[in-house]
Amino acid sequence: MALKQDNPLLAYVFQHFAKYQAVVETDEDGFTYLINSWYPMGFAHWYEDIVKSIPFKREDYDKHKPLQELLTELGLNKESFWGLILYLYDFITDACKNLLSPQKNHRDIYNEFVAFMRENHSEVNSITFETASKKKITLTDPILLDVLRMEFELQNFTSKQQAEFEKEYHTLSAAEKADSRRKTSYFFAHHLSLFLQIDGISNVKRRDKAKISNKEKELILCLLYVCKFSDNPENYLDLGYYNKLMKDFKDQSMNMSNKYGLEISLDWRFPE
Repeated sequence: MALKQDNPLLAYVFQHFAKYQAVVETDEDGFTYLINSWYPMGFAHWYEDIVKSIPFKREDYDKHKPLQELLTELGLNKESFWGLILYLYDFITDACKNLLSPQKNHRDIYNEFVAFMRENHSEVNSITFETASKKKITLTDPILLDVLRMEFELQNFTSKQQAEFEKEYHTLSAAEKADSRRKTSYFFAHHLSLFLQIDGISNVKRRDKAKISNKEKELILCLLYVCKFSDNPENYLDLGYYNKLMKDFKDQSMNMSNKYGLEISLDWRFPE
């Protein structure tokens, strides 16, 4: 069941969208209109599915004492903030899915492999395959190698393989996945920080010229922990961890979410 527009879960979502995501165009008659108005409504439509798919639960949020104390201290609505967390988590993890490293996608790898096998299959003496558990098998039989070349011809793809092949995503190595997880956590933390900087959202007093206070950083660190992003669960309130995360990925850009990009141009990027 979709959330209604006046649901408290959407209050902060609308505020974040209006400040940082709304893309406004002017038509030939001079009237302005939103070209990505689907964002909050898409979230409202998928809300129940999102709740079922995330790796954390509402009770994780409600029972985290430091987090709840910080929400109270900063004067934040706990219900609305929960809605914002889900919205940003779903939007950002979808946008970051296999899109963070400029590596070859499935089509590039396929074309390169097929071209190599076509040109060199008579000279290829062996191919080694390795499983995630480090088990290996090496093919040396020339007939099997030729069969392998033919098996990789595009017309032999199953419909599922064809669908995967058509995606623009590339396959990530274990190292890239780990790095992507940190980048995703950066974007999550970064846009929580941007939201807290909206006038009237947080009642905290900041030092001169400071964009965000230590209390707000602690709130974000709690959320990184609750949302399963934190790499330092034993000391997740370490401000040094927050500062390093912001420094490591400063000025990184992120693709839009395909899930929420139903009415927006493909060259749009999150504001820096």
